[in-house]
Formats: sequence, C-alpha cells, structure tokens
Amino acid sequence: MRSRFHMPTRAAVLAAAMLIVCMGTARAAATETFVPTTIHYPGSTSTAARGINNGGDVVGTYVCAAACVNPLTGEISAAGTHGFLLQDSVYTRIDVPADGRTQTVARGIGVQGIVVGHYTAAGVQHGFAYFLGRYIYPIDVPAELFDHPDSPARHTLAVRISPQGDIVGCFHEDNMAMTTMHGFVLRSGTFTGLSTPHYPGDTTSRDPDTMNNGVAATGEMVGYYSSSGVSYIANRKNAIATTFTFEGGLFTLAWDVNAEGEIVGVRGDNAANTVGVPVNPRGFLRTRDGQYRTLEVQGAASTQVFGINDRHFIVGQYADVSGTHGFVYRLN
Repeated sequence: MRSRFHMPTRAAVLAAAMLIVCMGTARAAATETFVPTTIHYPGSTSTAARGINNGGDVVGTYVCAAACVNPLTGEISAAGTHGFLLQDSVYTRIDVPADGRTQTVARGIGVQGIVVGHYTAAGVQHGFAYFLGRYIYPIDVPAELFDHPDSPARHTLAVRISPQGDIVGCFHEDNMAMTTMHGFVLRSGTFTGLSTPHYPGDTTSRDPDTMNNGVAATGEMVGYYSSSGVSYIANRKNAIATTFTFEGGLFTLAWDVNAEGEIVGVRGDNAANTVGVPVNPRGFLRTRDGQYRTLEVQGAASTQVFGINDRHFIVGQYADVSGTHGFVYRLN
C-alpha cells in the first residue's frame, strides 16, 4: 500500500455521479414524515444521536452551553461537547480521560457494544474506543499515510465500527480538511486509505475530501466528498465502487449503511457541487436498488439522519422551536 496518496482530479468520479443522476428512476422520491422518540441528555443544551446498534443501544453527543447538571444523577458536565451512551433507558456520559481533552464525540456503536468516536486534546483530534467503562486511546492514523507526514496537527476521526471490529473514519491535516482529508478503514490492526479509482484497474488514486462514515456487516462502506455533496459506496477493499446523489442531483451526505445495503444520511435542496453544506437539510433513505425517500421529523425545521441498524431503526437530530434534539425512529 502506498504511504503517500496521489491526488488527481475528481472529474471522473463526479462525472459518474452525474451519469447516475441522469439515468434516474422511474418513480419520484417519496417523503416519510414521522413523530420519533426524542433523545435529550438530561440537563443538556442540545443533543444529537449519531449511531445505533442492532440491540437498540444509541450513542451520540450533547452540548452544555455552560456547566450543566443531570437532574437524574446530579452529575455535572463542563461547558462543551460530550459523548453519551443510551442503554436500557440509562444515559452514561462518555468523556475520554486524556490530558488536555476539550471535547468528546461518540459516533458509532458495534453489535458487541463497543463505542467509537474522536476527542480533541491540545487542538488535535484522535480516535478512541470505549467499552464497559474502559477507553482505548489514542487511535491515530500513522503519519506516513498523511499527505504531509510532518504536519504538526494530524487529525484522526473514528466514525463507525462493524460487527467484525473494522473501524472506519477519516483523517486530515490542520486547516486543510478539504484538500488533505481521506477516508480510512482500520482492519486487523492495519490502516488503509480510501482508493478512488478513475479508470478500471486504477489502484493508486487517492482523491482528497473523502470521509468514510458507515460500514456494514458485509464490509460495504459508505461516505461522501464533503465539500461537493457527492456520496459513494466503497467495497471491502476500501475502494469506491460507485457514487450517487439523491434524486435530481441534490447535495447528498451518506452517513451509514446496514447489512441490507440501505443507506441513510442528509440531503439538501441545493444541487451537488454548488455549496459546501446542505440547504434545508433533511434525512434520506436509499435502498439497495437505488430508490430514494426523504425523511423528516413532523414539525421540525431541519432533520438529519446519522445512523441505521439492521432492524430499520434510524437515529439523528432535529431542530424545532424548543431546540436541537436527538431521536430514534423505526422506518415504515
């Protein structure tokens, strides 16, 4: 495996996405509007649910604008961002005990209950794993895989873990996320950077701006080109197999995939390759056969879907007049 990534143009990849969009589907995308079960960490300012396993355990983040108190336990959380685990209706705070840690983001949880995510210490993000009160940290992509190995700030973000223990995420250099960010998979102790082939047999291309976000029991992975809003499906070898956008070529961020190949994420009303964020964000579902559905919480100003399990439960966050909350909901 090459340790320095080659970064050619993304024209071939994005052209493929547009081809898929132009082919389209015969049926217009439907909308599923729903009333979910709200998840709100007690005493927090805002909450986001980011991952769910097949047992229904949920992980995510909560924010305290100032030091906040959990009224159920009396536990005090400092101002800032913290991770949480919601298991059997009980919330557990997740804060990596690293020196100088300023925030913890819990993103994924595997079938065995292992939580993965990332934390910030001294301005640098590192991956971590958590299980039954024990932390493994830091989980860092080796320096030689970065575009500039001598960069003073090399960030590693762990996002999801498969039933086999494969961890996916992304890595990038400080202040250069869009030009140095690459998806990764950590399998059997070895990090591999996402391959972005531009032609049959191409195994050396490593386009920047990629982020691996979901991994299924099958080994299939999903992610996106962050600034352009083009999503992708990668095979078990961590190479992009196809790209896609929501019906109509809309800005699309794929966040997770289950064993059936159902993909969830966030879509905007704006076109891909136009603005670096989704406009009027709502969730989406993409079935294995390429059918799309918009997902939105009833009465919410915005809905974002971050996780799905094999039982068709999804998690995410929504914003309404009362604030930002996490949610869990079972798809129809």
